[in-house]
Amino acid sequence: MKCSRLKCSSPTVNRVRHIMSGVTSANRGHQHLFLNSSDVVVRVPGSHFHTFHGVTTTQDGHRHTYSGRTGLSINGVGPHGGGPNHFHRFTIVFKEANGHTHTVTGTTTKNRFIPNSSPNSIL
Repeated sequence: MKCSRLKCSSPTVNRVRHIMSGVTSANRGHQHLFLNSSDVVVRVPGSHFHTFHGVTTTQDGHRHTYSGRTGLSINGVGPHGGGPNHFHRFTIVFKEANGHTHTVTGTTTKNRFIPNSSPNSIL
């Protein structure tokens, strides 16, 4: 990672990412869409998880930010539970906006190889 006095930037590398998308729970008569890819991979003995963050679509004049981590890999192989068919479960409690929150529970896509990506790129 390179850092200057004003900001840090990570080099682009080949990364494995998972897509997360869907519709939030209904609250106050509306829902939001969300779409993001997983970010940092955190290895733990026999498995791994990913961090993620994003912003929902705007509905009723507001949107919600969110961040978190996936569950451990499911259907993975190898010392860190990777491989082409693994995926992760996630639960998101969206940050409060306009006096309310939303939630969603789901699964990521199977992993996708994204060449020359930076840690904060979406897809």
